[in-house]
Amino acid sequence: MQRVADDDWVAEVGERLPVSPLSALGLFLAAIIGIRIALEHVTTRALLESVFPLLAATAVVFADRWLVSRDVSIRDRLTVFGYGLGGFLAAALVTALHLYVLYLEETGAQAPLYLLLMGGTVGVSAGTVAGIYEIQQRAAVREAERQSARLEEFASVVSHDLRNPLSVAQGRLRAAFTDGDPEHLREVDAALNRMDELIEETLSVARSGTQVDDPYDVPLVELASDAWTVVETDEATYEIVGNRTLEVDPLRAKQLFENLYRNAIEHGSTNPDSHTRQDAVEHGSTSRSEPGGSEDAVEHGREDVHIRVGPCDGGFFVADDGPGIPEDERAEVLEQGYSTSEDGSGLGLAIVRAIADAHGWQVAITESEAGGARFEFTRGG
Repeated sequence: MQRVADDDWVAEVGERLPVSPLSALGLFLAAIIGIRIALEHVTTRALLESVFPLLAATAVVFADRWLVSRDVSIRDRLTVFGYGLGGFLAAALVTALHLYVLYLEETGAQAPLYLLLMGGTVGVSAGTVAGIYEIQQRAAVREAERQSARLEEFASVVSHDLRNPLSVAQGRLRAAFTDGDPEHLREVDAALNRMDELIEETLSVARSGTQVDDPYDVPLVELASDAWTVVETDEATYEIVGNRTLEVDPLRAKQLFENLYRNAIEHGSTNPDSHTRQDAVEHGSTSRSEPGGSEDAVEHGREDVHIRVGPCDGGFFVADDGPGIPEDERAEVLEQGYSTSEDGSGLGLAIVRAIADAHGWQVAITESEAGGARFEFTRGG
């Protein structure tokens, strides 16, 4: 559901209403029509006059329930109500003018108030359709704005982080032409590899998107284990302390675990006890190199971090025994571009957040039992 801004008084008022206004309007009109049919003793004429307005009023209620089931924000639902109410007033006004013309011509009409109600009911349904179209257009605009902001962030990160390895590569290449030392070419190769990693990390965030198509049930053990095999772990260890089934896109979910593992290894463990854990599943560094992988880990942190994965209430967790994340920084670490390393891209945990958002998971960062970082992923309410 769309978050409500702190100063959005319209949404705050809407949240306090006991009944959805659009449903209340539709039910009221349907009740009036039903009462009229009953008072007419269910005559054929009453049924013929009332069937279409009754269907229109009922459709308005179902449309409002559909919006609620789709987690449309209260502000957008109030917009649809506004369109529906506007349609009611416009149709009632047109009907009133028509009745007034009949009055001037001394023709008159039977049950003029009921005619106003029937015309207004049709207007409500037409206004509701227009309102739904309007909020869909708003949603499309908001999504376009989010995509634009995402592209701007990518451009900012790439232009900033690529500048340094590009400068290194250019300088070393000039030096290689000058003295012919092959060491310069090795540095050029390393700089180009770092640029490739940054590009892959940036694309990973872009591919994460805002939704997951065709998820299916996968065991937590399978996801965590498969991700571990493609991360260069060196002396790091991990254990799985339980299992549960998750409805996920497996490729994206594995990428989430990979980035959490790399983050734990990169920031390392200063706890010597991590060497002595006997119940961990140990892996060597026999896998391929991945963006943001163990090169940063070796440079910035110890390699003996111990990682635990398991189920928690409503989801799962990934915890380590490293130095942890200070409480005042936990709200920032998932933001794109945040990094405590000079050559870090700040994209690893941003990828984690993007994948979590796509699956509808809320991310909470706390302290693990060993004093390190603990990431909990649960279904949003």
